[in-house]
Amino acid sequence: MEYKTLSKKAKHLMTVTALIQSLLLLAACVAAVIIGDLYGAVKVAVLVSCAVVAIVWAAVFPVLRFKRYKYLITPDRVEIVCGVFFVSRTVVPVNRIHQINVARGPLDTSFGVAKVSVITAGSTAVLRFLDEDKAQELALYLNEKVENKIGGNSDVQ
Repeated sequence: MEYKTLSKKAKHLMTVTALIQSLLLLAACVAAVIIGDLYGAVKVAVLVSCAVVAIVWAAVFPVLRFKRYKYLITPDRVEIVCGVFFVSRTVVPVNRIHQINVARGPLDTSFGVAKVSVITAGSTAVLRFLDEDKAQELALYLNEKVENKIGGNSDVQ
């Protein structure tokens, strides 16, 4: 089986969130410069440094995050590979899953994506930026696999 990647909707959402984060960083820097007791050249240096960091963050962060995010769903496990600076790989055995949640925030809804939380007794793994339909399909698939492993019924619809 091959790892699956995210849709372009996810990349657009990552870009928007990085832009929001960059704007918040710039606002914090401007506030620090206004409130702080800095002098001419130092003020300019701080503002230019913050602006460069914000631009790089907004331009590079979403591209790397999108490129490195992938997931794999098999009958016996869920794997998630994500990260920008430090890439992590999370493996959740299907027979350890206790609960499956599908959630959407305001930005997620506007971009047509959702996240699936796979909850075990010890931790939670989250598949982010999935298309809404794919997220629902994945939740139902995992629920079916969990039901087959434990041989019970579930109320997930």
